[in-house]
Amino acid sequence: MRLLPFIQCFWAYIKTPVGCFLVFTTILLAQTDVPADSVIFGKITINSDRIIPIRTNQIQEEFTNQTVTQQSIDDLTTRLLRLPMQQGYYFPVLQLEKVLPSRENNYTAVNPVFRLEWGDITTIDTIIFQDVRKTRPQVLNRMIKEYIGKRYTPVVDKQINRSLNRFTFIMIEQEKEIVKTRVGKTALLCNLREHRENEFSGIVGYIPETINQKGYFTGELDLKFHNLSGTGRQLALYWSKTSRYSQQIRMNYFEPWIWKSNMFGETGFEQILRDTLVVIRKFNIGTGFYSLKWGSIQFLVNRESSLPTPGGRDLLSLTNTMTNAFGLKYKIDRRNNFYNPTGGVLLQVAWNAGLQQRESIENKIRSEFLFDAEVYLPVKSYWIFASSYHFKGKWLIDGSPRYSDQYWFGGAGSLRGYSNDFFQGSQIAWVALEIRRLIDNLSSFILFYDQGYYRQANMPNYPHSFGVGIRLASRMGIIGLDYGFGKGDTFSTAKIHIRLINRF
Repeated sequence: MRLLPFIQCFWAYIKTPVGCFLVFTTILLAQTDVPADSVIFGKITINSDRIIPIRTNQIQEEFTNQTVTQQSIDDLTTRLLRLPMQQGYYFPVLQLEKVLPSRENNYTAVNPVFRLEWGDITTIDTIIFQDVRKTRPQVLNRMIKEYIGKRYTPVVDKQINRSLNRFTFIMIEQEKEIVKTRVGKTALLCNLREHRENEFSGIVGYIPETINQKGYFTGELDLKFHNLSGTGRQLALYWSKTSRYSQQIRMNYFEPWIWKSNMFGETGFEQILRDTLVVIRKFNIGTGFYSLKWGSIQFLVNRESSLPTPGGRDLLSLTNTMTNAFGLKYKIDRRNNFYNPTGGVLLQVAWNAGLQQRESIENKIRSEFLFDAEVYLPVKSYWIFASSYHFKGKWLIDGSPRYSDQYWFGGAGSLRGYSNDFFQGSQIAWVALEIRRLIDNLSSFILFYDQGYYRQANMPNYPHSFGVGIRLASRMGIIGLDYGFGKGDTFSTAKIHIRLINRF
């Protein structure tokens, strides 16, 4: 070999080991007059100041006998540098000590010798948030304060993402960066984007006319404020006209942190007018704690009262009832997109038990169990299989639930081939199975099948519906339309449900 190639290689080595590798390989090809595709990796040796991970052997085996190109060299060095970074060493140094070429038959093999210096372990001294205007800094700092002083690894990075995704009005814009501050501290630079924190959604349904009655509209309005005064506090207002003679009003308030603790609080009020026969009022208050790994656990105190109208007393012999109960609620959310998930699960379970008091009747113990789950599985590119599972049940010891204790379901949120609150029972359940064809991040076509269950007078029933739907992102918001067929429906009697979701 001539001396000039080694001088050129040494100069490239001073600048970068990859540059040395490329210069040496280019000179080697020029002097031996061999085609580029006949230069391969031979034996790859990696020396280090620390114990070499087992994955290093896998990298060596994977690249041995591969053609030497700029892309393959970049891939090799990137994989090697990623090994210490995955353990929390984010400033490693990779040096090329030797190349050791060899010539065999019709190809040339290069046998590089690398030295991998891990450097010092990287711990997070502070986190810097950029492009945050509305949300108060203390809200973000409270979500990530437990990671200050910890080793920065991919696992910690994922936990930070989950912490920030706890609120739907915050989204991480790009990959985080590690930088050094002027005072020499290690900072994690996080670029965020704030969504419009307020949300409006509405549903309009039309019930076609029949021989006995005219057609009419049903609907609901759901207004949510996700970030009151930039503090992460939430307020939700809900109204719906579920049928011709029924109406529902609900208010909920959520406090992300109670005083200086990590506990959160929630309170809500709900009033239901059911078929002009009874008025049901519910009040609840609860507190709990949130864990990135396990989800949230909440302790609840509930009070529910039913006040029958004169018609309810005469027709169904209803009486005033009062139920005081204690309960638990568990929730974990691992969906990757709140509005149009392509993967992940959501699980929510609640149970409560208490004493129900009736007029001139001995008190009875009432228990209630609620279950909701959603599962999203990618089938192939742009195709998602989505399923949801729901159950609600009430039980009375030495008695059966009355009219005011029953659940109503059917319509846009459950069996889409029927009008809202078409079915009722003391125990209800439904399963929604969907095949979704994604259009973009918020839009999709849907083919659905809904299977329901309800128990009334100890008799089980199994209604079902099927149909098609679409979700489209527009300037107005996300527009959803479902066209569902129930039992005996034709194209003229099928149910149409229209939903609009808008953030402002």
